[in-house]
Amino acid sequence: MLIHHTSGSMMAVLQEMQDNGNCPHDEALQYLFFLLSKMALNTLVLSFWLQSITKSFIGILSISMYLVDLLMICAISWIYWFRENLEAHKFLCFSLSHTSTVYSVLPLPVLLAGALDYAAHRHLVVSWDSPGRTAGRCIVVLLMWALACCYSYMYTSAELLTIQYKEEMQALVCPVQDSTVVSYFNLNLFIAAGAILLLYCRGVPRWARLANKLSSKRAWLLAPKSDLAFFNTPQKLKEGTTEDPRMDQDRQDLPPLFVSLTLCFILNWTPYLLMSVACDLLGFAVPAYATVNLLWTACANSLLAGVAFWYSSDDLRPFCKLPDDICTWSFYWHLSKENYPASKMRHNKLSTLSEKLLYQL
Repeated sequence: MLIHHTSGSMMAVLQEMQDNGNCPHDEALQYLFFLLSKMALNTLVLSFWLQSITKSFIGILSISMYLVDLLMICAISWIYWFRENLEAHKFLCFSLSHTSTVYSVLPLPVLLAGALDYAAHRHLVVSWDSPGRTAGRCIVVLLMWALACCYSYMYTSAELLTIQYKEEMQALVCPVQDSTVVSYFNLNLFIAAGAILLLYCRGVPRWARLANKLSSKRAWLLAPKSDLAFFNTPQKLKEGTTEDPRMDQDRQDLPPLFVSLTLCFILNWTPYLLMSVACDLLGFAVPAYATVNLLWTACANSLLAGVAFWYSSDDLRPFCKLPDDICTWSFYWHLSKENYPASKMRHNKLSTLSEKLLYQL
Protein backbone atom coordinates (compact mmCIF):
# COMPACT_ATOMS: atom_id res chain seq x y z
CA MET A 1 0.00 0.00 0.00
CA LEU A 2 1.30 3.44 -0.95
CA ILE A 3 0.51 6.93 0.35
CA HIS A 4 1.26 10.23 -1.40
CA HIS A 5 3.75 12.29 0.59
CA THR A 6 5.26 15.13 -1.45
CA SER A 7 5.67 15.85 -5.13
CA GLY A 8 7.80 13.07 -6.62
CA SER A 9 7.75 10.88 -3.51
CA MET A 10 5.37 8.69 -1.54
CA MET A 11 5.34 6.40 1.46
CA ALA A 12 5.24 2.62 1.18
CA VAL A 13 3.32 1.08 4.08
CA LEU A 14 5.28 -1.92 5.40
CA GLN A 15 3.19 -2.75 8.46
CA GLU A 16 -0.06 -1.60 10.06
CA MET A 17 -0.77 -1.90 13.77
CA GLN A 18 -3.09 -0.52 16.40
CA ASP A 19 -1.92 2.25 18.68
CA ASN A 20 -1.35 -0.26 21.49
CA GLY A 21 0.87 -2.37 19.21
CA ASN A 22 -1.60 -5.25 18.80
CA CYS A 23 -2.72 -6.99 15.59
CA PRO A 24 0.19 -6.08 13.30
CA HIS A 25 -0.46 -6.62 9.62
CA ASP A 26 2.60 -7.20 7.43
CA GLU A 27 2.53 -5.92 3.82
CA ALA A 28 5.61 -7.75 2.46
CA LEU A 29 3.51 -10.36 0.64
CA GLN A 30 1.57 -7.58 -1.08
CA TYR A 31 4.75 -6.11 -2.57
CA LEU A 32 5.85 -9.57 -3.68
CA PHE A 33 2.58 -10.09 -5.56
CA PHE A 34 2.92 -6.59 -6.98
CA LEU A 35 6.35 -7.37 -8.42
CA LEU A 36 5.18 -10.75 -9.72
CA SER A 37 2.39 -8.94 -11.60
CA LYS A 38 4.95 -6.61 -13.13
CA MET A 39 7.09 -9.59 -14.15
CA ALA A 40 4.08 -11.21 -15.83
CA LEU A 41 3.41 -7.98 -17.75
CA ASN A 42 7.08 -7.72 -18.75
CA THR A 43 7.03 -11.32 -19.97
CA LEU A 44 3.96 -10.62 -22.09
CA VAL A 45 5.59 -7.59 -23.69
CA LEU A 46 8.81 -9.53 -24.21
CA SER A 47 6.93 -12.23 -26.13
CA PHE A 48 5.85 -9.63 -28.73
CA TRP A 49 9.29 -8.00 -28.93
CA LEU A 50 11.66 -10.95 -29.19
CA GLN A 51 12.46 -10.58 -32.88
CA SER A 52 14.17 -7.18 -32.67
CA ILE A 53 14.70 -6.46 -28.98
CA THR A 54 18.48 -7.00 -29.22
CA LYS A 55 18.81 -4.59 -32.17
CA SER A 56 18.29 -1.33 -30.27
CA PHE A 57 19.64 0.34 -27.16
CA ILE A 58 16.21 0.49 -25.52
CA GLY A 59 15.75 -3.21 -26.25
CA ILE A 60 19.04 -4.12 -24.56
CA LEU A 61 18.11 -1.99 -21.57
CA SER A 62 14.70 -3.68 -21.43
CA ILE A 63 16.39 -7.08 -21.15
CA SER A 64 18.54 -5.78 -18.30
CA MET A 65 15.45 -4.33 -16.63
CA TYR A 66 13.77 -7.72 -16.86
CA LEU A 67 16.74 -9.29 -15.06
CA VAL A 68 16.79 -6.55 -12.39
CA ASP A 69 13.09 -7.12 -11.71
CA LEU A 70 13.80 -10.84 -11.34
CA LEU A 71 16.53 -10.09 -8.79
CA MET A 72 14.13 -7.77 -6.96
CA ILE A 73 11.54 -10.57 -6.73
CA CYS A 74 14.17 -12.94 -5.36
CA ALA A 75 15.19 -10.36 -2.74
CA ILE A 76 11.61 -9.69 -1.58
CA SER A 77 10.89 -13.43 -1.51
CA TRP A 78 13.97 -14.02 0.66
CA ILE A 79 12.91 -11.23 3.01
CA TYR A 80 9.38 -12.66 3.29
CA TRP A 81 10.36 -16.27 3.94
CA PHE A 82 13.03 -15.42 6.52
CA ARG A 83 11.25 -12.45 8.08
CA GLU A 84 11.27 -14.08 11.54
CA ASN A 85 15.06 -14.42 11.61
CA LEU A 86 16.16 -10.97 10.46
CA GLU A 87 15.14 -7.34 10.54
CA ALA A 88 12.73 -7.80 7.66
CA HIS A 89 11.33 -4.28 7.57
CA LYS A 90 14.75 -2.66 7.34
CA PHE A 91 15.77 -4.91 4.45
CA LEU A 92 12.42 -4.37 2.71
CA CYS A 93 12.68 -0.61 3.15
CA PHE A 94 16.22 -0.64 1.80
CA SER A 95 15.16 -2.65 -1.28
CA LEU A 96 12.06 -0.59 -2.10
CA SER A 97 13.68 2.82 -1.51
CA HIS A 98 16.83 2.22 -3.52
CA THR A 99 15.03 0.39 -6.33
CA SER A 100 12.49 3.19 -6.72
CA THR A 101 15.26 5.81 -6.80
CA VAL A 102 17.24 3.90 -9.43
CA TYR A 103 14.17 3.48 -11.62
CA SER A 104 13.14 7.11 -11.18
CA VAL A 105 16.41 8.46 -12.63
CA LEU A 106 16.63 6.03 -15.57
CA PRO A 107 13.90 7.24 -18.00
CA LEU A 108 15.45 10.52 -19.18
CA PRO A 109 18.92 9.06 -19.94
CA VAL A 110 17.20 6.10 -21.62
CA LEU A 111 15.24 8.38 -23.94
CA LEU A 112 18.32 10.43 -24.82
CA ALA A 113 20.53 7.38 -25.43
CA GLY A 114 17.78 5.68 -27.43
CA ALA A 115 17.37 8.74 -29.65
CA LEU A 116 21.13 8.87 -30.22
CA ASP A 117 21.11 5.18 -31.12
CA TYR A 118 18.51 5.74 -33.85
CA ALA A 119 20.18 8.94 -35.06
CA ALA A 120 23.58 7.26 -35.31
CA HIS A 121 22.24 4.49 -37.53
CA ARG A 122 21.92 6.83 -40.53
CA HIS A 123 25.62 7.67 -40.32
CA LEU A 124 26.96 4.15 -39.72
CA VAL A 125 27.52 1.46 -42.33
CA VAL A 126 27.03 -1.45 -39.89
CA SER A 127 23.65 -3.11 -39.40
CA TRP A 128 21.40 -2.81 -36.36
CA ASP A 129 22.51 -6.15 -34.90
CA SER A 130 26.23 -6.00 -35.63
CA PRO A 131 28.39 -7.38 -32.77
CA GLY A 132 30.22 -4.06 -32.36
CA ARG A 133 27.05 -2.01 -31.92
CA THR A 134 25.51 -4.61 -29.59
CA ALA A 135 28.63 -4.62 -27.41
CA GLY A 136 28.62 -0.81 -27.31
CA ARG A 137 24.97 -0.77 -26.26
CA CYS A 138 25.64 -3.31 -23.49
CA ILE A 139 28.51 -1.19 -22.14
CA VAL A 140 26.33 1.95 -22.10
CA VAL A 141 23.51 0.04 -20.37
CA LEU A 142 25.87 -1.22 -17.66
CA LEU A 143 27.30 2.27 -17.20
CA MET A 144 23.80 3.72 -16.92
CA TRP A 145 22.79 1.22 -14.23
CA ALA A 146 26.04 1.87 -12.35
CA LEU A 147 25.52 5.65 -12.33
CA ALA A 148 21.90 5.24 -11.24
CA CYS A 149 22.98 2.98 -8.36
CA CYS A 150 25.66 5.49 -7.31
CA TYR A 151 23.08 8.27 -7.33
CA SER A 152 20.75 6.15 -5.21
CA TYR A 153 23.54 5.31 -2.75
CA MET A 154 24.38 8.99 -2.24
CA TYR A 155 20.91 10.55 -2.13
CA THR A 156 18.44 7.89 -0.94
CA SER A 157 17.35 7.81 2.67
CA ALA A 158 16.01 4.34 3.46
CA GLU A 159 14.75 5.26 6.91
CA LEU A 160 11.81 3.57 8.58
CA LEU A 161 9.16 5.96 9.93
CA THR A 162 6.11 5.47 12.11
CA ILE A 163 3.09 7.62 11.30
CA GLN A 164 -0.52 7.89 12.43
CA TYR A 165 -2.16 6.19 9.48
CA LYS A 166 -5.83 5.87 10.38
CA GLU A 167 -7.91 6.39 13.49
CA GLU A 168 -6.33 4.29 16.23
CA MET A 169 -3.95 2.83 13.64
CA GLN A 170 -0.24 3.39 13.13
CA ALA A 171 1.85 2.43 10.12
CA LEU A 172 5.49 1.65 9.59
CA VAL A 173 6.38 3.39 6.34
CA CYS A 174 9.32 3.86 4.02
CA PRO A 175 9.94 6.68 1.47
CA VAL A 176 9.89 5.66 -2.21
CA GLN A 177 10.04 7.68 -5.43
CA ASP A 178 7.75 7.93 -8.43
CA SER A 179 8.82 8.62 -12.02
CA THR A 180 7.89 12.13 -13.06
CA VAL A 181 9.57 11.69 -16.45
CA VAL A 182 7.38 8.72 -17.38
CA SER A 183 4.24 10.54 -16.25
CA TYR A 184 4.99 13.66 -18.29
CA PHE A 185 6.20 11.59 -21.23
CA ASN A 186 2.94 9.64 -21.44
CA LEU A 187 0.75 12.68 -20.83
CA ASN A 188 2.45 14.89 -23.43
CA LEU A 189 2.57 12.06 -25.96
CA PHE A 190 -1.13 11.34 -25.49
CA ILE A 191 -2.04 15.03 -25.86
CA ALA A 192 0.18 15.58 -28.92
CA ALA A 193 -1.02 12.46 -30.75
CA GLY A 194 -4.64 13.20 -29.87
CA ALA A 195 -4.33 16.80 -31.10
CA ILE A 196 -2.86 15.69 -34.44
CA LEU A 197 -5.60 13.16 -35.05
CA LEU A 198 -8.26 15.64 -33.90
CA LEU A 199 -7.20 18.03 -36.68
CA TYR A 200 -7.80 15.25 -39.22
CA CYS A 201 -10.67 13.54 -37.42
CA ARG A 202 -12.92 13.33 -40.49
CA GLY A 203 -10.59 11.03 -42.38
CA VAL A 204 -9.23 8.96 -39.48
CA PRO A 205 -11.84 6.13 -39.56
CA ARG A 206 -11.43 5.66 -43.31
CA TRP A 207 -7.64 5.72 -43.17
CA ALA A 208 -7.64 3.18 -40.34
CA ARG A 209 -9.84 0.83 -42.36
CA LEU A 210 -7.62 1.17 -45.41
CA ALA A 211 -4.49 0.51 -43.38
CA ASN A 212 -6.02 -2.59 -41.82
CA LYS A 213 -6.95 -3.92 -45.24
CA LEU A 214 -3.45 -3.22 -46.51
CA SER A 215 -1.97 -5.05 -43.53
CA SER A 216 -4.06 -8.11 -44.37
CA LYS A 217 -2.22 -8.27 -47.70
CA ARG A 218 1.24 -8.21 -46.10
CA ALA A 219 2.16 -11.59 -47.57
CA TRP A 220 2.62 -10.15 -51.04
CA LEU A 221 2.99 -6.44 -50.32
CA LEU A 222 6.19 -6.64 -48.30
CA ALA A 223 7.90 -9.72 -49.68
CA PRO A 224 8.59 -9.41 -53.43
CA LYS A 225 10.92 -12.40 -53.39
CA SER A 226 10.66 -13.06 -57.13
CA ASP A 227 8.71 -12.08 -60.21
CA LEU A 228 6.50 -15.12 -59.62
CA ALA A 229 5.05 -13.35 -56.60
CA PHE A 230 3.76 -10.63 -58.90
CA PHE A 231 2.55 -13.03 -61.59
CA ASN A 232 0.40 -14.79 -58.99
CA THR A 233 -1.32 -11.62 -57.74
CA PRO A 234 -4.98 -11.11 -58.63
CA GLN A 235 -5.49 -10.40 -62.30
CA LYS A 236 -7.47 -7.26 -61.59
CA LEU A 237 -4.41 -5.66 -60.01
CA LYS A 238 -2.17 -6.50 -62.95
CA GLU A 239 -4.34 -5.51 -65.85
CA GLY A 240 -4.37 -2.05 -67.34
CA THR A 241 -2.09 0.91 -66.94
CA THR A 242 -4.71 3.65 -66.72
CA GLU A 243 -5.61 4.95 -63.31
CA ASP A 244 -8.96 4.41 -61.66
CA PRO A 245 -11.10 7.60 -62.01
CA ARG A 246 -11.52 7.58 -58.25
CA MET A 247 -7.79 7.90 -57.70
CA ASP A 248 -7.55 11.61 -58.51
CA GLN A 249 -10.37 12.39 -56.11
CA ASP A 250 -9.18 10.03 -53.35
CA ARG A 251 -5.59 11.23 -53.68
CA GLN A 252 -6.67 14.60 -52.30
CA ASP A 253 -8.07 12.88 -49.19
CA LEU A 254 -4.90 10.99 -48.30
CA PRO A 255 -3.26 12.09 -45.04
CA PRO A 256 0.25 13.53 -44.72
CA LEU A 257 2.84 10.97 -43.77
CA PHE A 258 3.22 12.19 -40.19
CA VAL A 259 -0.54 11.82 -39.68
CA SER A 260 -0.46 8.24 -40.99
CA LEU A 261 2.41 7.37 -38.68
CA THR A 262 0.67 9.05 -35.74
CA LEU A 263 -2.41 6.97 -36.51
CA CYS A 264 -0.29 3.82 -36.53
CA PHE A 265 1.23 4.70 -33.16
CA ILE A 266 -1.98 5.71 -31.44
CA LEU A 267 -3.89 2.61 -32.58
CA ASN A 268 -1.26 0.43 -30.95
CA TRP A 269 -0.54 2.42 -27.80
CA THR A 270 -3.83 4.12 -26.85
CA PRO A 271 -4.73 1.56 -24.11
CA TYR A 272 -1.39 1.99 -22.34
CA LEU A 273 -1.30 5.79 -22.64
CA LEU A 274 -4.93 6.10 -21.54
CA MET A 275 -4.32 3.88 -18.50
CA SER A 276 -1.21 5.85 -17.53
CA VAL A 277 -2.90 9.24 -17.90
CA ALA A 278 -5.97 8.03 -15.98
CA CYS A 279 -3.83 6.83 -13.06
CA ASP A 280 -2.10 10.22 -12.86
CA LEU A 281 -5.35 12.19 -13.08
CA LEU A 282 -7.04 10.03 -10.44
CA GLY A 283 -4.09 10.49 -8.11
CA PHE A 284 -3.05 6.85 -7.82
CA ALA A 285 0.27 6.41 -6.06
CA VAL A 286 2.45 4.31 -8.36
CA PRO A 287 6.18 3.97 -7.53
CA ALA A 288 8.92 4.22 -10.13
CA TYR A 289 9.75 0.50 -10.01
CA ALA A 290 6.20 -0.12 -11.32
CA THR A 291 5.81 2.64 -13.93
CA VAL A 292 9.24 2.06 -15.49
CA ASN A 293 8.58 -1.31 -17.12
CA LEU A 294 8.90 -3.04 -20.49
CA LEU A 295 5.55 -1.63 -21.58
CA TRP A 296 6.93 1.90 -21.26
CA THR A 297 10.26 1.05 -22.93
CA ALA A 298 8.42 -0.62 -25.83
CA CYS A 299 6.23 2.48 -26.21
CA ALA A 300 9.28 4.77 -26.17
CA ASN A 301 11.01 2.52 -28.71
CA SER A 302 7.98 2.68 -31.01
CA LEU A 303 7.97 6.47 -30.78
CA LEU A 304 11.65 6.72 -31.71
CA ALA A 305 11.21 4.15 -34.48
CA GLY A 306 8.29 6.13 -35.90
CA VAL A 307 10.31 9.35 -35.92
CA ALA A 308 13.23 7.53 -37.58
CA PHE A 309 10.87 6.01 -40.16
CA TRP A 310 9.40 9.41 -40.98
CA TYR A 311 12.86 10.96 -41.29
CA SER A 312 14.13 8.16 -43.56
CA SER A 313 10.99 7.69 -45.64
CA ASP A 314 12.13 9.96 -48.49
CA ASP A 315 15.12 7.72 -49.21
CA LEU A 316 14.10 4.24 -48.08
CA ARG A 317 10.32 4.47 -48.45
CA PRO A 318 8.48 1.50 -46.81
CA PHE A 319 11.62 -0.66 -46.86
CA CYS A 320 13.19 1.09 -43.85
CA LYS A 321 13.85 -1.78 -41.41
CA LEU A 322 13.64 -0.66 -37.80
CA PRO A 323 13.86 -2.64 -34.54
CA ASP A 324 10.17 -2.33 -33.68
CA ASP A 325 7.87 -5.36 -33.62
CA ILE A 326 4.78 -3.49 -32.38
CA CYS A 327 3.92 -0.88 -35.03
CA THR A 328 3.72 -1.85 -38.72
CA TRP A 329 4.93 1.49 -40.09
CA SER A 330 5.20 0.32 -43.71
CA PHE A 331 1.47 -0.26 -44.14
CA TYR A 332 0.64 3.24 -42.99
CA TRP A 333 3.29 4.64 -45.35
CA HIS A 334 1.10 3.47 -48.26
CA LEU A 335 -1.74 5.70 -47.03
CA SER A 336 0.36 8.81 -47.67
CA LYS A 337 2.64 7.89 -50.55
CA GLU A 338 0.48 9.69 -53.10
CA ASN A 339 1.25 12.96 -51.31
CA TYR A 340 4.93 12.62 -52.20
CA PRO A 341 6.28 14.70 -55.09
CA ALA A 342 6.49 12.72 -58.32
CA SER A 343 10.25 13.21 -58.48
CA LYS A 344 10.62 11.21 -55.26
CA MET A 345 8.52 8.26 -56.39
CA ARG A 346 10.20 5.24 -57.93
CA HIS A 347 7.83 3.40 -60.25
CA ASN A 348 8.61 -0.21 -59.45
CA LYS A 349 6.32 -3.22 -59.45
CA LEU A 350 5.72 -3.20 -55.72
CA SER A 351 4.66 0.43 -55.47
CA THR A 352 2.36 0.06 -58.51
CA LEU A 353 0.61 -2.99 -57.13
CA SER A 354 0.26 -1.53 -53.63
CA GLU A 355 -1.14 1.68 -55.10
CA LYS A 356 -3.76 -0.20 -57.08
CA LEU A 357 -4.63 -2.29 -54.06
CA LEU A 358 -5.18 0.80 -51.93
CA TYR A 359 -7.80 2.15 -54.34
CA GLN A 360 -9.40 -1.19 -55.03
CA LEU A 361 -10.20 -1.37 -51.31
